[in-house]
Amino acid sequence: MRNLILGILVAAVAILGFFSYQSSQQGNVLQTDLVASTAAVTALEAEKATLTAEVARLQGLTDSTTAATEAAAAAAETEIATLTALTDQVAALEAEKSALTDQVAGLEAEKTALTDQLASAAAETASLTDRVAALQAQIDEMGAAAAAAPPAPEVTPAPAPAPAPVEGATNP
Repeated sequence: MRNLILGILVAAVAILGFFSYQSSQQGNVLQTDLVASTAAVTALEAEKATLTAEVARLQGLTDSTTAATEAAAAAAETEIATLTALTDQVAALEAEKSALTDQVAGLEAEKTALTDQLASAAAETASLTDRVAALQAQIDEMGAAAAAAPPAPEVTPAPAPAPAPVEGATNP
Protein backbone atom coordinates (compact mmCIF):
# COMPACT_ATOMS: atom_id res chain seq x y z
CA MET A 1 0.00 0.00 0.00
CA ARG A 2 2.82 2.16 0.58
CA ASN A 3 3.78 1.83 -2.97
CA LEU A 4 0.33 2.79 -3.97
CA ILE A 5 0.38 5.89 -1.81
CA LEU A 6 3.85 6.65 -3.02
CA GLY A 7 2.63 6.23 -6.64
CA ILE A 8 -0.34 8.50 -5.98
CA LEU A 9 1.93 11.09 -4.39
CA VAL A 10 4.37 10.93 -7.26
CA ALA A 11 1.49 11.25 -9.72
CA ALA A 12 0.06 14.14 -7.71
CA VAL A 13 3.48 15.85 -7.60
CA ALA A 14 3.88 15.27 -11.34
CA ILE A 15 0.43 16.71 -12.00
CA LEU A 16 1.15 19.68 -9.75
CA GLY A 17 4.52 20.13 -11.41
CA PHE A 18 2.90 20.06 -14.84
CA PHE A 19 0.20 22.47 -13.65
CA SER A 20 2.90 24.70 -12.17
CA TYR A 21 4.84 24.59 -15.45
CA GLN A 22 1.68 25.44 -17.43
CA SER A 23 0.88 28.31 -15.03
CA SER A 24 4.40 29.71 -15.31
CA GLN A 25 4.13 29.51 -19.13
CA GLN A 26 0.80 31.35 -19.03
CA GLY A 27 2.31 33.91 -16.64
CA ASN A 28 5.21 34.45 -19.05
CA VAL A 29 2.76 34.90 -21.96
CA LEU A 30 0.66 37.30 -19.91
CA GLN A 31 3.78 39.21 -18.83
CA THR A 32 4.89 39.42 -22.49
CA ASP A 33 1.40 40.58 -23.45
CA LEU A 34 1.50 43.15 -20.64
CA VAL A 35 4.87 44.49 -21.85
CA ALA A 36 3.56 44.60 -25.42
CA SER A 37 0.35 46.32 -24.28
CA THR A 38 2.37 48.84 -22.25
CA ALA A 39 4.57 49.53 -25.28
CA ALA A 40 1.45 49.87 -27.46
CA VAL A 41 -0.16 52.26 -24.97
CA THR A 42 3.06 54.30 -24.86
CA ALA A 43 3.17 54.36 -28.67
CA LEU A 44 -0.52 55.35 -28.79
CA GLU A 45 0.11 58.13 -26.28
CA ALA A 46 3.03 59.39 -28.40
CA GLU A 47 0.83 59.17 -31.51
CA LYS A 48 -1.92 61.03 -29.61
CA ALA A 49 0.55 63.82 -28.78
CA THR A 50 1.68 63.93 -32.42
CA LEU A 51 -1.93 64.04 -33.62
CA THR A 52 -2.75 66.78 -31.11
CA ALA A 53 0.16 68.83 -32.46
CA GLU A 54 -0.99 68.11 -36.04
CA VAL A 55 -4.55 69.18 -35.18
CA ALA A 56 -3.19 72.43 -33.71
CA ARG A 57 -1.07 72.99 -36.85
CA LEU A 58 -4.06 72.24 -39.11
CA GLN A 59 -6.24 74.61 -37.07
CA GLY A 60 -3.63 77.32 -37.60
CA LEU A 61 -3.60 76.55 -41.33
CA THR A 62 -7.39 76.66 -41.37
CA ASP A 63 -7.37 80.06 -39.70
CA SER A 64 -4.76 81.43 -42.11
CA THR A 65 -6.61 79.90 -45.06
CA THR A 66 -9.84 81.50 -43.88
CA ALA A 67 -8.11 84.88 -43.65
CA ALA A 68 -6.58 84.40 -47.11
CA THR A 69 -9.98 83.40 -48.50
CA GLU A 70 -11.57 86.51 -47.05
CA ALA A 71 -8.79 88.67 -48.52
CA ALA A 72 -9.21 86.95 -51.89
CA ALA A 73 -12.97 87.51 -51.75
CA ALA A 74 -12.41 91.21 -51.04
CA ALA A 75 -9.92 91.40 -53.91
CA ALA A 76 -12.38 89.60 -56.19
CA GLU A 77 -15.11 92.10 -55.26
CA THR A 78 -12.72 94.94 -56.09
CA GLU A 79 -11.88 93.29 -59.43
CA ILE A 80 -15.59 92.83 -60.16
CA ALA A 81 -16.21 96.52 -59.44
CA THR A 82 -13.29 97.44 -61.71
CA LEU A 83 -14.58 95.14 -64.46
CA THR A 84 -18.06 96.64 -64.11
CA ALA A 85 -16.62 100.14 -64.51
CA LEU A 86 -14.61 98.99 -67.54
CA THR A 87 -17.72 97.38 -69.01
CA ASP A 88 -19.58 100.66 -68.59
CA GLN A 89 -16.72 102.50 -70.31
CA VAL A 90 -16.77 99.98 -73.15
CA ALA A 91 -20.52 100.46 -73.53
CA ALA A 92 -20.05 104.24 -73.66
CA LEU A 93 -17.26 103.86 -76.22
CA GLU A 94 -19.46 101.52 -78.28
CA ALA A 95 -22.23 104.13 -78.25
CA GLU A 96 -19.73 106.80 -79.30
CA LYS A 97 -18.40 104.49 -82.01
CA SER A 98 -21.94 103.93 -83.27
CA ALA A 99 -22.56 107.70 -83.39
CA LEU A 100 -19.25 108.25 -85.21
CA THR A 101 -20.08 105.43 -87.63
CA ASP A 102 -23.41 107.11 -88.39
CA GLN A 103 -21.58 110.42 -88.84
CA VAL A 104 -19.06 108.78 -91.21
CA ALA A 105 -21.93 107.25 -93.20
CA GLY A 106 -23.51 110.72 -93.48
CA LEU A 107 -20.20 112.22 -94.60
CA GLU A 108 -19.76 109.44 -97.16
CA ALA A 109 -23.25 110.15 -98.52
CA GLU A 110 -22.36 113.86 -98.68
CA LYS A 111 -19.09 112.99 -100.43
CA THR A 112 -21.00 110.90 -102.95
CA ALA A 113 -23.39 113.78 -103.58
CA LEU A 114 -20.46 116.22 -104.00
CA THR A 115 -18.71 113.74 -106.31
CA ASP A 116 -21.87 113.57 -108.43
CA GLN A 117 -22.07 117.38 -108.49
CA LEU A 118 -18.41 117.56 -109.46
CA ALA A 119 -18.94 115.02 -112.24
CA SER A 120 -21.93 116.99 -113.56
CA ALA A 121 -19.90 120.23 -113.32
CA ALA A 122 -17.05 118.53 -115.22
CA ALA A 123 -19.52 117.36 -117.89
CA GLU A 124 -20.97 120.87 -118.11
CA THR A 125 -17.44 122.31 -118.34
CA ALA A 126 -16.66 119.88 -121.14
CA SER A 127 -19.89 120.88 -122.90
CA LEU A 128 -19.07 124.59 -122.52
CA THR A 129 -15.49 123.96 -123.73
CA ASP A 130 -16.90 122.24 -126.83
CA ARG A 131 -19.32 125.14 -127.35
CA VAL A 132 -16.47 127.70 -126.94
CA ALA A 133 -14.37 125.70 -129.43
CA ALA A 134 -17.30 125.68 -131.89
CA LEU A 135 -17.84 129.43 -131.45
CA GLN A 136 -14.09 130.03 -131.80
CA ALA A 137 -14.18 128.01 -135.04
CA GLN A 138 -17.08 130.14 -136.28
CA ILE A 139 -15.17 133.30 -135.35
CA ASP A 140 -12.10 131.99 -137.17
CA GLU A 141 -14.22 131.15 -140.25
CA MET A 142 -15.81 134.56 -140.21
CA GLY A 143 -12.41 136.19 -139.77
CA ALA A 144 -11.04 134.17 -142.69
CA ALA A 145 -14.09 134.95 -144.80
CA ALA A 146 -13.85 138.62 -143.91
CA ALA A 147 -10.16 138.69 -144.83
CA ALA A 148 -10.88 137.04 -148.15
CA ALA A 149 -13.89 139.20 -149.00
CA PRO A 150 -13.62 142.70 -150.35
CA PRO A 151 -13.97 145.37 -147.78
CA ALA A 152 -17.58 146.08 -147.10
CA PRO A 153 -19.03 149.17 -145.75
CA GLU A 154 -18.36 149.46 -142.14
CA VAL A 155 -21.12 147.96 -140.15
CA THR A 156 -20.79 147.29 -136.53
CA PRO A 157 -22.04 143.88 -135.69
CA ALA A 158 -24.18 143.44 -132.67
CA PRO A 159 -22.34 141.79 -129.85
CA ALA A 160 -23.19 138.12 -129.33
CA PRO A 161 -24.86 137.40 -126.07
CA ALA A 162 -22.39 136.06 -123.54
CA PRO A 163 -23.11 132.58 -122.29
CA ALA A 164 -24.61 132.44 -118.81
CA PRO A 165 -22.00 131.74 -116.16
CA VAL A 166 -22.17 128.23 -114.77
CA GLU A 167 -21.76 127.75 -111.05
CA GLY A 168 -18.42 126.19 -110.23
CA ALA A 169 -17.04 126.68 -113.77
CA THR A 170 -14.07 128.91 -114.58
CA ASN A 171 -14.03 131.40 -117.41
CA PRO A 172 -11.58 130.32 -120.16
